[in-house]
Amino acid sequence: MKNLFASVLTLSSLALLAGCGEDDPKPGNTPDGGDPQATGQDVSGSIQGDTTWKAGTTYTLKDYVFVESGTLTIEPGVTIKGGTGSALVITREAKLNAVGTAEKPIVFTSAQAAGTRAAGDWGGVVLLGKARINVAGGENTIEGFFATSGDTRTKYGGGANADDAHDCGKLKYARIEFAGYELAEDNELNGLTTGACGSATDIDYVQVHKGADDGVEMFGGTAGLKHIVISQPDDDGLDYDLGWRGKVQFLVVQQNGTVGNRGIEASGNKNDNGAQPHTVPEIWNATFIGSGRPAGTTPAQEGLVFNTGAGGLLRNVIVAHFADKAVDVDGTASAALWNAATPELSIQNTFFWSNKGDTASIPNAPNPKKDAAGNVTDPDVSKFVEAEKVLAAGLNNKVVDAQLTAALNLEAPNFAPAAGSPALNPDNAATPGAGFDTSARFVGAVGTTNWLAGWTAFPKN
Repeated sequence: MKNLFASVLTLSSLALLAGCGEDDPKPGNTPDGGDPQATGQDVSGSIQGDTTWKAGTTYTLKDYVFVESGTLTIEPGVTIKGGTGSALVITREAKLNAVGTAEKPIVFTSAQAAGTRAAGDWGGVVLLGKARINVAGGENTIEGFFATSGDTRTKYGGGANADDAHDCGKLKYARIEFAGYELAEDNELNGLTTGACGSATDIDYVQVHKGADDGVEMFGGTAGLKHIVISQPDDDGLDYDLGWRGKVQFLVVQQNGTVGNRGIEASGNKNDNGAQPHTVPEIWNATFIGSGRPAGTTPAQEGLVFNTGAGGLLRNVIVAHFADKAVDVDGTASAALWNAATPELSIQNTFFWSNKGDTASIPNAPNPKKDAAGNVTDPDVSKFVEAEKVLAAGLNNKVVDAQLTAALNLEAPNFAPAAGSPALNPDNAATPGAGFDTSARFVGAVGTTNWLAGWTAFPKN
């Protein structure tokens, strides 16, 4: 998000300080989640021990709520509203068990009245764990918070005792709406933020809608994502960095027409482009949709961007309607991952269509270097010609219309391919590997079954 309200900053800082050192939950954080017949319950401060938020009660977050220990269980159909300066943070000593159903999804939304809700009304959901991250010491403070001496609740990563199978819990059949905000440059909360969550974490059937910063950001770890919808974020759809190595299948990103930036922004470690482990998730069956707006508008709108030594193995993907670039391999460190004998950056069996209006090729994305005076000293540092590299023979990448039903519709989108679409031809798709749904022999996130139906929503405000 690009706007910062003083009230958000003040409330957020106070919440951090007020919550430090509390031994007991504040009144209202009862172990059983309160009276299930009640219409509403305010929640603030810290939660210790197993707690259940029950169906029949609407819970309103009044500030940063830290689950410090135990498991927070949220029953199907529960609505959680976020007030100004609030967020739900599951610390690395706790777990989340938020499992809704298609008929009764769990909804995290703004506390503002319907019709007045907007991106950035509250801070979103944060999951913190103990898996490896590629920073010195193996531990970090999650973005969106100011580091406070002695407060470990915003820390993630396991340091010397890192556990790549760490379990941050379950988040299934859930929507997160109108969340995310920026405390300072490069210090933002997103709709869903994970830090060092491990492979035992279960994130499946989750929609993040109209977030003020990124839809989902994965800071290191190995947590996977399945059946994820990121609709109309103000910045990037999926942002990942610091050594994330998760498995992803069935992912939709749809940008809005005014401020949406990148479908993927992939980063390694900005201070050490070669830091281990490398940032290399494996992504199958994804659809990235730009807004179709004219090229050259602000901000630039790009499909897939890989920088600072980040990679990714992408298969059976659609990238369409981005205003400026389809793919940008930005810098020598990420280019080296593509050119390696065993690539850690690779795109295969992917359809590109109408990126920068191009229906015959994909745009190149040179990375110029400038001196202190602003003069260009190298027109392309990475020396990576996207149109040649990405469309090279043998990768089975194509510039072709996937014929999606209504991918550009913001109010009632449909990402399923029309009958006869080349995306449904199994000859255009690779067979997913171990750990993935191997029956998904189609290109893009959706095949003949529309898994978004029934539990997603696309409200304006």
